[in-house]
Order: sequence, then C-alpha cells, then structure tokens
Amino acid sequence: MKRLITPLLLTVIFILTTTLTPATAQTDNRTWDQGPLTWDDFTLMPAAGAEPSLLQYELGYAPVHDTIDNILSHYYLATARMLPGSSWVSANHRTPELLRYHQVVFDMLEVERRTLQHALNAADEPRAFQSMLYAASDRLNTRIASFRSRTQDGADTTDLAAFEQQVRHELALLPATYQPSYTPHPFGYSAYFSLGAAFPFGTMGQDFTPGFTIGYGFDFSWRRHFFNAEAYMGGLDARKQLAFYGTHNVLPAPYNFVKGQAYNHTVINFGYGYLLLDDTRMQLAPIAALSLHELSTLRNYTDHFTYTRLEPAVGLMFRYHFWQQNSFPHYSALFGSKRISERNRISLHSKVMLSYSSFPRIEGSPTGLNLLAQVGIAFGGRYLIAE
Repeated sequence: MKRLITPLLLTVIFILTTTLTPATAQTDNRTWDQGPLTWDDFTLMPAAGAEPSLLQYELGYAPVHDTIDNILSHYYLATARMLPGSSWVSANHRTPELLRYHQVVFDMLEVERRTLQHALNAADEPRAFQSMLYAASDRLNTRIASFRSRTQDGADTTDLAAFEQQVRHELALLPATYQPSYTPHPFGYSAYFSLGAAFPFGTMGQDFTPGFTIGYGFDFSWRRHFFNAEAYMGGLDARKQLAFYGTHNVLPAPYNFVKGQAYNHTVINFGYGYLLLDDTRMQLAPIAALSLHELSTLRNYTDHFTYTRLEPAVGLMFRYHFWQQNSFPHYSALFGSKRISERNRISLHSKVMLSYSSFPRIEGSPTGLNLLAQVGIAFGGRYLIAE
C-alpha cells in the first residue's frame, strides 16, 4: 500500500520590517483581508529617538488541517500578517500620506503572500518550501528598498501613487484565497483483517459444527469494479466419525475424522464485485467468486491428510469509513503532470460469503453450503486529482 503522506514540517516564519530591523514580541496580528490600515493598528509606543513610524510584519507558511466536503484535508497555506504590537507612529506624524505609504507596503506583502501561495501549490514536496520562502523574502526586501528610495519614505506622493496603482493591479490578478479541491480518481485500494465464523449447512452441517475463523485480504477498485483476494482460516469440529478415502493418508486409519475434534478449514476466495454504493462514507458491493476450500489435519502421523475443492461463491461486502484524511497534493509519474492526493481511510469492514461445498472423498460425501460471516478493519484509500 502506498505510504500515507503526513508531513510534520514546522511553520517557517520570516520577520520583516520596512526598516529591516528585528521584530519585537507581539501579542496580536492583522491580516490584509481585514481591510485597509488605520493608525489604530500601530499600537506600540515609540522609544525616544526612534524613527517617526515603523510597520512590522511577518511572511511565512503553515500546515493546515481543514475539513473539506466533510473530510479532514492536509495542505499548506502562505501567511502574511501586520504586527500591531510591534508597529508605531509618533503623534505628530499621523498624516494621510504616511498612512498611504504604509498601506502600499502592506499591499506588497499581500502580493508576495499570494505569489508564495501559488509557488506552494505548484511544489511537489514540502521540503522545497523553505527555499521558496527565502526567494519570496528576497523579492519583498528588494521591492521595499526600491519603494522607500523612490518615494523618500512616503514623502514623494507622485511615485507613491504609481506604486499604489501597480500593486493594486497585481492584487487584482492574483487569487486571494486557496483551498484545494479534490476529484476522485478511478483507482482505489485496501487491505483488511477480520474475525468471524464459518457455518456449514446441508450434510456438511450434519458432519461438522460451526467454527471460528480469522480472515485477511486485499482488494482494488477501478471506478465501480471491485476485485479482491482473501483467505479465511479456522477449524471445524467433526460431529461424528468419518472416513477419508484416497491416497493422501500416510497410513491407513479406520477413521480420519474423530467425533468432537477440530480440523483445519481454509477458504481462499478470488472475487469480483460491483460497487453499488461508493461515496465518501460507505461502500457496498455484491461479489461473485471462486472459492478454494481445504480440510486438513496435521494432528499426528497416522491421521495426516489434506483435501482441497474449488467451488463457486457469492457474497456481499459493506464498509463504513469512520476515519478519512486527504493527504498533501503532489505530483506523481503514475498520473503524468496532474497533482494528486490520497484519501486515506480506516473503515469498519464486514462481509458475508456463501459458497457451495462438497467433499466426495469423505465418507457419506458431505455437501451443502458454507456461510462465512466476518467483521473487521480495512485500511485503504483512493487516489484524487487535486487542484
């Protein structure tokens, strides 16, 4: 099974300022989508001899666990915040021109956040994100330095208006928000483990008691077509003395089946089904299969035999997905240039299989139906096309 993708990268944050000084501790933050800046957003008292104003902010990215279409999804978001608790303006410098200057810087920060988000969306693995953030930081530093120089820190309103117009145009071209959307790919897969019982009917039921079984298997689906291979192992107690005819016996014995004693019972199914129900929560599929039945014992040297029959079987499989998560989207050679994700699932798995059983080499030729009822856990998922 393809490994679950669960990146544990810590959020990487750069603290940047218009004067490129280190940021002090902040207790709050402000994002661009909360509206234009006001002087009330500059809450730090300026120190003696400090510059007339200072706007501090941070640019970074963070892992996000968000519920999309009722399924937990893991992806990355670029983040940008103005830090009111680390920004100040002196009382005699609160002019409209200076506030416009800081707003343009804040707009530049938002442009870089959106540009970084586009880069994160196109990346293959999270380990590349740090270099993308370095590049975004360098671009922003270079742009702010040019802006400060050409506007004389906001004093030249002619160049200020030109920068203002350019940044607003860039914001209009870049998407403001990002949330991945997922389209299911036809291919799905799972492996499962289950516990249950085998119930023989007919003359099989007259000769053998029901028995506990352990099952395991794997399957894959393409669209609604469902294929699986599975094995069930358990034991059946003989209800009476039965002889086994053939040459499998190491030594002749009057009775190969001893009343009240258990014998190995193995069932291997190769099945095909059609998913009548395949949504984000449940799967339901009728199944037709070839069923390999084996009765055997290795209890002692004089009572050793193995007898196998290939029989038809039908059944019904039901799963309820009680845990799901969409992994971080990435590229894969299997899907060409498309970005893919995986919908990883843990499901309650249940199955009922009814097979025909016949053992003509056993005394009395017991025949009949064998019902397998199993309940367990399935681990699997489905590939998704991520946009």
